[in-house]
This record gives sequence, C-alpha cells and structure tokens, in this order.
Amino acid sequence: MKGNRQRAIGDRQDSKHINYVLSAVGCLLLLTAILIVTTAGAVPKGHLLDKVKQAVLKDLVNSFSENVELTGIRIVKGMDIIGSEGDYTVKDAAMNGYNGKNRVFYSVSLADKKAVHNVVVEASYDIIVDVFIASRPLAVGAVLTGDDFYTVKQKSSRLPAGAVLNKKDIEGKMLRSNVGQGVILRGDYMTDRMSIKRGQKVNVVVEGDNVSVATQGMLRNDAVVGGAAKVFCDVSKKEVNGILVSPNTVRVKI
Repeated sequence: MKGNRQRAIGDRQDSKHINYVLSAVGCLLLLTAILIVTTAGAVPKGHLLDKVKQAVLKDLVNSFSENVELTGIRIVKGMDIIGSEGDYTVKDAAMNGYNGKNRVFYSVSLADKKAVHNVVVEASYDIIVDVFIASRPLAVGAVLTGDDFYTVKQKSSRLPAGAVLNKKDIEGKMLRSNVGQGVILRGDYMTDRMSIKRGQKVNVVVEGDNVSVATQGMLRNDAVVGGAAKVFCDVSKKEVNGILVSPNTVRVKI
C-alpha cells in the first residue's frame, strides 16, 4: 500500500510538471505569434529610405542619363518620418534646386492612410561618361584622326576641366600644343583646322622608300591643315600634290 501511495504521489507530481511545461510552451508560442504579427505589420526603418532612394534615382536617370549613379542621400527635412515605422508610399520625387556640383535637392511626397507628408533630401550623384585618351605622343599641328585616341569610361566628377566628351569634337581638329601618350584630351588642346591662302610659302617634305628630302615651295591653292594641297617646288620648278600637315608644311609621298 505504501508503495502504491508513493507511485500515486509521483504520478501527480509528474502530471503537474507536464502541465507546467505545456503552459510555458503555450505562452512562448503566443508571444511568438504576437511578435510575428507585429513585425509583419510594421515597415522597417531602413525600408522607407530605400524607397526614397529608388524614387530619386529614377528621376535622376530621367533627367540626366541612364549612366547616372546615386552616390549619397542626406535627409534635410522629415527625419521623423523617415525614422518612423509607418506604412508610407512614395507619391512623387521632384527636383528642387542645386546645392553645388553634382548635388541637388529633392522634394519627396510620402503618403500614408491619413495624409501626404513632405520630405526634403539632398542627393549626391555622378554620371559615367566617355572620355578620350591620346593613344601615342601627339605633336603640335597634328590633325587628329580616330587612330590618335581611344575611349574609356570615367566618372564626370573626376575629369579635368574642359575634357572632351564627344568624339565629333576631336576628329579633324588640329592640336595647338604637344600632348603626351595617355593624356585625357581637352578642348583647349585643339583648334579648328586653319585655312592657308594660295601663295603662302611652305616647307615641302618629299618622302619615299628610305628617303626624305626637304625643300621649299609655294601653295598653288587655298588649303586647310590636314587637307590636300598643291605646291610649286622652288628647286624642281614643278607642281606636286601633297597634304598640308601643318600651317607651314606640305608632305608629299612618292
């Protein structure tokens, strides 16, 4: 009998322990469910800022180029909204003035179920552009062709002032100064081809296989640097055809 009573007592204690464990597990599951529901209904603090960045970047692309990059964003007005956990929708992002090179203000409209709120941000951006690099040392007076340079991509903020961004502004131009290999071509390095009038005294360089002869002559037609020229040679007393390679030099191939 004594043994039966002890077993009964033990069974009751085990039953209480099991009930306690089940109760604790139930509470834990309830808290977890509440936490999941609460989290699902809230917008993470960083999520709203990401929405603002996406809207600003979209407008930058539409305003400038598909090669634009958003490099940073700063909240000027509305930090309390950006830092909240409300459920907002970006209604509009409108450019609202510049704040220095590659920095612009944006007015962003955010709507929740109650009202539309205005946030002001400063966006920093950069644009990837084509620049042109001298492929070899280039001498003053040279007329540039596609063989004299190559194209690379570069951020506009890192370019020297006056860097040429369009190949059409290079080809056919004449160099005003010597340019080293690997140098970014700038507009002030070049000028339009000069027109030299008929009757101008010029140097004549006659080039053939393993031979080069220098003499002088006179232009028989108006010519532009880089264009065809007719010249009457002083020594041979003959007219020859060549290329006006600089304002005072005609190169003749034989």
